[in-house]
Amino acid sequence: MPQQNYDERLRAVKILRSARKFLPLSKVSELTGLPLSMISRYSTEYTLPSEGNAKEILNALLSKQVISNIVATAIKIYNGFYDISGVTWNPDALLLISEYAKKRFNGEFDKILTPETGGISLATSISIASGVPMVIARKQRPLITEPVIDGIHFSGPASYTVFYVPKRELPKGKRILIVDDFSVRGHTLNALIELIRKAGAEPKSMLVIVGIGKDWKLLPDSEALIEISG
Repeated sequence: MPQQNYDERLRAVKILRSARKFLPLSKVSELTGLPLSMISRYSTEYTLPSEGNAKEILNALLSKQVISNIVATAIKIYNGFYDISGVTWNPDALLLISEYAKKRFNGEFDKILTPETGGISLATSISIASGVPMVIARKQRPLITEPVIDGIHFSGPASYTVFYVPKRELPKGKRILIVDDFSVRGHTLNALIELIRKAGAEPKSMLVIVGIGKDWKLLPDSEALIEISG
């Protein structure tokens, strides 16, 4: 048996078991087109799906609609405040989103850039799933002697957002996937794009968990798992 096929079958079981934390067996069966008894065996026993069934599981459970619905169930709203800790602190939610991101962006990024602190857990998970290194943009300039790049976005006469990254962490010409948890006005994302361009790298794509309004859509390839008009 080719190792790649075996790995994909194992991956399908891993994703299925995480999805089962949010979806009932009947829903997973409906999504995948596989019998309830088969889904139950894959999710509770040491049984691997066939190569064909693994593809059905991966295609169904890693769709944008399914991932967005799972994220929506994990988010809580209190008096207009969005609590997304049910996503960013949940290993099963993070695994599903990171596997979706791996499929969605299809290897078209060489680095993952995230701001401290909200996007770190998701960026870390995507880095593990994709095997692509991540970089954390800091709000305070690092106390190092090597060159440091800053990205600044002015949102008013006396209001600005700034982030710092050591220059060596964003090599020239590299394609960058920006990851964050929540964005409304896009001030943080604007500063990160400025930082990437100063480094001579390419801000290729962007993924946020929740995006409100349209101001955060700063790249042609910008995606939010949950989009809220505002």
